[in-house]
Amino acid sequence: MLVLAVVGVMVGLAIPNMREFMWNSRMTGAANDLLTAVYRARSESVKQHTQTILCFTADSEADVPECDGDGTQGWVVFSDPNGDGAAAAKNDVLLRHGPLANTIKLKSKPDANAGYVAFSTAGFAREIALGDALAGVVLCDARGNVATTGPAYSAARGVLISPTGRPKVTRVVSDIADDDNLGGCP
Repeated sequence: MLVLAVVGVMVGLAIPNMREFMWNSRMTGAANDLLTAVYRARSESVKQHTQTILCFTADSEADVPECDGDGTQGWVVFSDPNGDGAAAAKNDVLLRHGPLANTIKLKSKPDANAGYVAFSTAGFAREIALGDALAGVVLCDARGNVATTGPAYSAARGVLISPTGRPKVTRVVSDIADDDNLGGCP
């Protein structure tokens, strides 16, 4: 009976910690996947010497995906040799990312953006005819923008894209809440 009691206490302590670990892992993975896609789009624009676009899409597996998603459905990176803001052929798609876990919500800024960031041949972020480009993306789960480890580190993640095209991830509670390019959880 003593062994069962000890095991019961250990399981009671481990389950909440394991759940928190899984949520943090899921958030970190999603933010890092988006960060990787921005870096890939930026580096490919310089390497291929052509405009490259990362955009949210409703169907990342389509041969020629459209920039019509909200971010939770996935994203693609493609070269845009025609400069028209669309992939011309299947082989233009450089990276595909499927849907995020259904526990993750996403909000992008500025408001009414077109869910894309385009990079010039020099690797700088630029505006194209699709509409406003992404400046920041916040990824949140049911916990929202609350401190988890220490007073400063949030359960949410923010991905910021500077005008020069450099991305960075933040998980500081005040950055996610107060930065105009993030603006808190959805």
